[in-house]
Amino acid sequence: MPVSRRQFHHRLVQWGAAASLASPWLARAADAPLRWVVPYPAGGAADQITRIVAQDVGQSSGQPIVIENKAGAAGMIAAETALRAPADGLTFFVGSNAPLVINSAIYAKMSYDPVKDFVPVAGLGKAPLLLVTRKDLGASDLRALIALAQQAQRQGKTLSMGSAGSGNITHLAGEYASERMGFQVTHVPFSGSAPAITSMMGGNVDIMFDALPSCMQQAMGGRIVPLALLDKQRFAALPQVPTLAELGFGDTEASAWFGVVARSGTPADAVARMARAIHQSLAKPEVQERLRRIGAQPMAGSTAEWGQFVASERERWIPVAQKLGIRAE
Repeated sequence: MPVSRRQFHHRLVQWGAAASLASPWLARAADAPLRWVVPYPAGGAADQITRIVAQDVGQSSGQPIVIENKAGAAGMIAAETALRAPADGLTFFVGSNAPLVINSAIYAKMSYDPVKDFVPVAGLGKAPLLLVTRKDLGASDLRALIALAQQAQRQGKTLSMGSAGSGNITHLAGEYASERMGFQVTHVPFSGSAPAITSMMGGNVDIMFDALPSCMQQAMGGRIVPLALLDKQRFAALPQVPTLAELGFGDTEASAWFGVVARSGTPADAVARMARAIHQSLAKPEVQERLRRIGAQPMAGSTAEWGQFVASERERWIPVAQKLGIRAE
């Protein structure tokens, strides 16, 4: 029976709807890839963790994910970039300690509200911090470092401490742990962990509290000296490195963590689809192994649990930043 133009158009709409059910993002501008905005440069913990999960999510969904590294201003440039995009479910922000938590305590003014302007999607991974020093500093263990730092202070000097940026967890946790160990540092911020570690290997920075994925290979290769892990247990690939708690400095555990959030107003179904895709990826043994191999742990859990985790980090670290009097540099 002949089909009218109107009937043909109606069937096309039906076929398109069926196709969108078969492929979650097919109904949305098939020629527009998904976009994850990352607040740190390539090579650091954020970039490595994000790319492991994004690659698998993209392959599984059939729609590639473009990683856009927007470093600077403690993650705020990336956050602002994500917020300028339409709330259409195509652009997501890979949030971390600084842009979602710490910046609220150290910046007098921010262009966005991390609580109101974003909604949680799913956690990706977290990595404990490792205290490392430049190779020629002369401190082979933590006690030697403390003695060296305190001697420098008596002479009116301080050790320099690199970080992945002002407000980054490598900054705040470093200041906090240094105070607990009884010495002060001069903070030297960089636009990410990778340039900070490179500078340390060049002899320009004395110490750093860095996330494992950014410094583990250099530590294992003897290019920097690992002294203590800011975690509850030792790391399997660095079994000789004790935790700070083992050495008498408890309550110093700190991790760099990363997870996906979306601009408020993003359709709930788009948030749910992305969350489901990330959860399915993190459940795969091969993805878990790739994360562990670089020193990270998958952040399993529901969207609600991811949101609750970020809230608990605010409760822990904002008072620490306020007590230490840390302000943005």
